[in-house]
Amino acid sequence: MATTTIHHSIIPRLVEDCHNELDIDRKIHILFKINSLLPKSYCIDMPSLITDHYIDTALYQIEKKVHRL
Repeated sequence: MATTTIHHSIIPRLVEDCHNELDIDRKIHILFKINSLLPKSYCIDMPSLITDHYIDTALYQIEKKVHRL
């Protein structure tokens, strides 16, 4: 199975986990994990200060990109 196929099935689950996580540090960790699994052209730039609102916005952007994979 191709790496992108594996990542394509893992990413939606990680996005859901991130949405459901209450601990901001854990959410940031999951967000970085998701970003590392995306193809380089789909990666999002991470600011130095990551807020809960930013995470929600980033997850929305990632969800849109994943549907295009």
